[in-house]
Amino acid sequence: MIDGYRFLRLLVVLFMLRLIFGKVRWVLCVAVLFAAFDLCSKTAAEDPPRAISPVLKLFQGGRLPPERLGTVVEMICNRGNEHDLRVIFDRVMQEDGFTTELRLKSMGWLTEAALTRKIKPAGDLHGLYSLMNSNDPALQLAAIRLISTWRVSAVSKSLEVLATAEKASPELQHTAIDGLIAIADPESQHALLRLAESHRPITIRMQSVAGLVRLDLTAAAALAADIFSKASAQDNLEELLNAFCNHRDGTDQLATAMKDRKPAVDVALRALRYLYSVGRSDAALSSILSEAAGIAQDAPPPTPAEVAELVTDVLTKGNATRGEAIFRRSDISCMRCHSVSRAGGQVGPDLSAIGGSSPVDYVIHSILNPNLAVKEQYMTRIFSLSNGLVLTGVLIDRDENRVRIRDGLGKIVTISTADIDQEIEGKSLMPQGLTKFLTRDELLDLAKFISELGKPGDYEIRKNPTIQRWRVLRHPAEELTADVPHIEHLRQFVLRSQVDDWTSVYSRVAGVLPLNELRLGKTPTVLILQGLIQVNQAGKVGLSVHSDETLQVWVNTESFEHQKQFEMSLEPGPHTITVRVEVSARESPELKLELSKPEGSTAQFDVVGGM
Repeated sequence: MIDGYRFLRLLVVLFMLRLIFGKVRWVLCVAVLFAAFDLCSKTAAEDPPRAISPVLKLFQGGRLPPERLGTVVEMICNRGNEHDLRVIFDRVMQEDGFTTELRLKSMGWLTEAALTRKIKPAGDLHGLYSLMNSNDPALQLAAIRLISTWRVSAVSKSLEVLATAEKASPELQHTAIDGLIAIADPESQHALLRLAESHRPITIRMQSVAGLVRLDLTAAAALAADIFSKASAQDNLEELLNAFCNHRDGTDQLATAMKDRKPAVDVALRALRYLYSVGRSDAALSSILSEAAGIAQDAPPPTPAEVAELVTDVLTKGNATRGEAIFRRSDISCMRCHSVSRAGGQVGPDLSAIGGSSPVDYVIHSILNPNLAVKEQYMTRIFSLSNGLVLTGVLIDRDENRVRIRDGLGKIVTISTADIDQEIEGKSLMPQGLTKFLTRDELLDLAKFISELGKPGDYEIRKNPTIQRWRVLRHPAEELTADVPHIEHLRQFVLRSQVDDWTSVYSRVAGVLPLNELRLGKTPTVLILQGLIQVNQAGKVGLSVHSDETLQVWVNTESFEHQKQFEMSLEPGPHTITVRVEVSARESPELKLELSKPEGSTAQFDVVGGM
């Protein structure tokens, strides 16, 4: 007999099977379901039935169509127990068990299960060592992340060797140090202390000290103060600062350690700008850095009379063109939180139409006193964790296993609910006092620009979409820059690249990407840029290229070399637009890619924005 509880579980699995097999008849799903139930019933005494068991039996039976395999593997990783996960792990370890793509995805899902559900495959996991030395960089990195998340014993020494290997890529070194931080046993802590010694490269020192923050805050603060005192303005201190910001006593400890070893003026100024750009103005650290940088403390919110005077000056003296340049400045970091034309950050409201709906005094208040009126969906949540971390961000979603937030950097952070000690409401991620880095004229220009967004004219919302968020390849291979690349080089070095190989850049509101911002001075350079569109319904899409620079365009792998206007038929799904552009030494080189729907086309598409 099937009791009510089992019957309910069977119904759940029935719907899961329906999702897996798509349009296969219900009767087949029912037949498979009860066949699987019969198998489970025969072993009930040894292995109590679980909702995932029939799906696991189907996976092990090898009868799943390839297009459904990934869905089933993800389902098992998200819902299965340690024995179910072992089945997936064993398949990952077989060279021909999965395609490379599914192998990487499976390792990611296994990592997610460990982080959010605190569960890992049963049995010995040391076989993963073999993938740590894989010739495939993506597999090697995934293996290091997974073995570190599982805290497999006796791996710390290997990770330390990888972190200091001369031929190791920066990404491999970074991932190896992240592994030591995740394992967090005494051997890993000693390894991090060795990596933080003064003779090491500053990038390795900073990451190692950032990891020590949660293991030995006092030692980490002293080491960080030494790093800050010796750093130059060209050193990127963001990760190190984040580590102290994310510890409940971190910024106070760092401020104490800095009292006798203050950073240089430019280093302090850059650190201060960064803290404000991610919504932090912690009193002790802000005071130390402000003193070192030689700038004043935060001004109080403006009075009504001061706001009225600013409104008049914005209308009569403000310059929107200059204001857009200020808005795009990296030290102000407006685009880290806010998007315009759907390109930019998502932790604050989209500003595309704000000028058409909000008066100038509202814009001024929003800049100078951002906590005055924060919409509920942009209110932050502050999570204190059992390991001493304090994470702040805008809530994305949550379930019984995990919470996802978007932090001040625009990154999605996943927090296991089991790790949360306390959760409270925070303020806006835009801190009061950010404008201390602007002159009064710059403030007027910035407010003028924002107040013009969405109004008819230069800053109106356009009918024809353009690529607003571009990705630029950080370190393009010589095969891409020396000459127009062969299609195989495009596949190898561009289409198969990793997310971390790229950084985002943004077009102006009018859709124009200023290429001079991406070159070094006026030195001619070759850039590899990429935009993304999502096609929802198949059809023809038109593309117009506006630029005086020499360039080549590929849509996916199809070349449109030297063509400035063309049409292409695209199927539903994501499509990449890759541009190789030879940026000249001219004063203001630009690029604009505009998309359109040709007459009679059935295509429905969106330009992908965001960070």
